[in-house]
Amino acid sequence: MTQAMVLEDRTWTDDAMDVLAQVAKRGEPFTAYALTQAGLRNPPHPSMWGTLFRHAAERGAIRPAKVPFVRSPRPGRNGGVCAQWRAAR
Repeated sequence: MTQAMVLEDRTWTDDAMDVLAQVAKRGEPFTAYALTQAGLRNPPHPSMWGTLFRHAAERGAIRPAKVPFVRSPRPGRNGGVCAQWRAAR
């Protein structure tokens, strides 16, 4: 797996959309944690995760995975439930 390149002068949302597209292209279901594992920094505010995924779904880039909710793999979430996504195409 290659690390995503992020530029400091771009907004988090721009970077996040790029990384989301790269992760979705893998063809496997993924959660927000996969984006951070691919090199995306955390957003300025935690609620930005939901907005990112909502906009990507509205644009037709992603859709809920066959199993739409899973236990979060993110350390510190203690297995809390999170959404799982996949590429729309």
